[in-house]
Amino acid sequence: MSHQNVEVARKAIGAWNAGDMDQLRELYDSEAVMRYAVSNWPETGPFLGRDAIMRQFSWLRDTWDADSLDVVGDPVAAGDRVVVRAIWRAAGRGPDTDLEIAWVYTLRRGLIVSAEFFQDHAEALEAAGCCDSESTAFAWLELRRRSP
Repeated sequence: MSHQNVEVARKAIGAWNAGDMDQLRELYDSEAVMRYAVSNWPETGPFLGRDAIMRQFSWLRDTWDADSLDVVGDPVAAGDRVVVRAIWRAAGRGPDTDLEIAWVYTLRRGLIVSAEFFQDHAEALEAAGCCDSESTAFAWLELRRRSP
């Protein structure tokens, strides 16, 4: 199941980068919840339901002329959750942006039921239950890097 969840996460990123918001929408459960656990984010949520999430994504997309997610490393599966780390690159109106973000998807029945965004990868790993402290997160990441 965790391999399938990682594939859903990859599809979501691919849809975002392709600008295919219809495909992205189909990857979210109708009752999905999304929030930003980032203190300086303008609208943290929660965004309740697929329609509210898609409105938030539309607002983000409309803010920039172009943007993309460049994934850093491989997504990490943790039970029904997937942790993704990426650089969000945006350009157009205002200054160009290169923002490192991490997020946790929770999936059920092949759909995203929850998406929680963090500014710190270690926090995302902890939220997914991969580890219980920042130092453990770094040790866990180092082990992941060394494993085949």
